Amino acid sequence: MGTITTVFLDDVTGEPTWVGLTSGQHAAPQADEVPLIAPVTGSALTDGRLRLTVSADAVQSAPRISQPDRLTPAEETTLREHYRGGTSTTGTTTGLAQDATQGLSPNTVGRIDDTAMTRSEEQLRVSTVVEPWTRAVLRIEEFTEEVMVPVTVTRQRALIEHRPITTHTGAPADGGLTDGGLTDGDRSTSSTGWVTLYTEEPRVTVERVPAERVRLATSWVTEDTVVTDQVRREQVELTTSDTV
Repeated sequence: MGTITTVFLDDVTGEPTWVGLTSGQHAAPQADEVPLIAPVTGSALTDGRLRLTVSADAVQSAPRISQPDRLTPAEETTLREHYRGGTSTTGTTTGLAQDATQGLSPNTVGRIDDTAMTRSEEQLRVSTVVEPWTRAVLRIEEFTEEVMVPVTVTRQRALIEHRPITTHTGAPADGGLTDGGLTDGDRSTSSTGWVTLYTEEPRVTVERVPAERVRLATSWVTEDTVVTDQVRREQVELTTSDTV
């Protein structure tokens, strides 16, 4: 029938399930040639040649695939339905290319049951990587604030001191209303009437002194983050028919 150019492996188990064959019209496979697809189930590998359990007519009439090196789930389902009606007990011997025989052995061929299928789905695998996030610069900035400091000050105040007026004999004269008992110093002081009072005033000075030492350091903060993405999964559906 031709040369096996492609071996299709199951995405989950890694076992060979299908092989791609050349049509036999060319001496060498063409680069853009879409191969014929045949099942590996029940096949036997002997002396570098693969004996299939399906007829040559079934392989020739098998549905074609869109890509020469990949099977979509829909194409695999169509091929299975096709070969369920074309399986025969007489084997067909097919030449096997040297590069396509890798991974095939009599113990691995035919392990996949034709009545079962493998359902695949996509899964998210999330990991973390350390990357630069932001840059921080340590800088000193001055600002002005109003400070209130309580201060205690002392000041003088004027008091009126009353003295009685007396005569030389020691008795009040004129009912104590005359200044016969005042001395010359008392008269001079009372005539001026000015007294200097002193007070303390707060004196404010500003001095720049070291307040504290600041350095730039880093620390790790752990937080929970939810990663959202869309994944695809296959769904198995059972289709029954009234015909046998």
